[in-house]
Amino acid sequence: MTPLRQKYGQTVIYILLLGAVIIIMAGTRRCDRGMTLPAITQGDSRGDTIDVGIVYGPMSYYIYNDTLGGLNLDMLNAMKNGLGRPVRLWPVVSLHDALRRLEKGNFDMLASLPSDNSIKQRFLTSRSVFLDRLVLIQLADSNGEKKVKSALDLGNDTVYIPKESPAAARLTNLSNEIGTQISTAQRDDLSEEYLCMMVGSGKIPLAVVNEKTARSMQKEYPRLSFDSPVSFTQFQVWLFARGDTALRTSVDRWLDDYQSTPAYKELIRRY
Repeated sequence: MTPLRQKYGQTVIYILLLGAVIIIMAGTRRCDRGMTLPAITQGDSRGDTIDVGIVYGPMSYYIYNDTLGGLNLDMLNAMKNGLGRPVRLWPVVSLHDALRRLEKGNFDMLASLPSDNSIKQRFLTSRSVFLDRLVLIQLADSNGEKKVKSALDLGNDTVYIPKESPAAARLTNLSNEIGTQISTAQRDDLSEEYLCMMVGSGKIPLAVVNEKTARSMQKEYPRLSFDSPVSFTQFQVWLFARGDTALRTSVDRWLDDYQSTPAYKELIRRY
């Protein structure tokens, strides 16, 4: 009977281990679907600390070979020195989650989004931080041919965007302009970088992201096409809670000074 008891005991152990693996995988999947990442900067958020949500992506904040980079990240680090106040940076994957956290007071600022009326109705916005525009992304075939030749040909198509992205309002306006419905698939777990990856790997056909993000991701996905603009060039702005005029004023003053420096011009050239 001893061998049978040993086999029974081993079976129980295997089942428990399998259960643990499943729990870990499920937790990892939840993390991948938009949970807040650990803060980049250290220290407690007390006193005059500015808590800044920063949307993960190749233009905003990224990790490459254990190196942190990104236009927003570098500018926020410069702002910390310029304002003489501690700044704690919180990377987020989900735009929907980031906007909710800003409204609830978990963040003092959020970097960054295209400026449009839907954003200005909910938040205070900074002066322009940099310029970008929304573009349609899709895969080109081996001959360079694309399914959609122009954003004006999007009638009856479904376009993927992050939930609460300003791209939703632009696509609605475009639908009215061309007289044909353009459907959007909005998910709260989709960042612009992830959308580029999904289009680049053929998992979804069409998406709208900022051009600078698409240009950066094309290095990894050479067939990723982004030559169909969906908007004119737009101001990219930092967001603040509706009542925080003092912080917005301080940041705008700093931006006014910083954007005239060689350091800012070098950042724009680099990114």
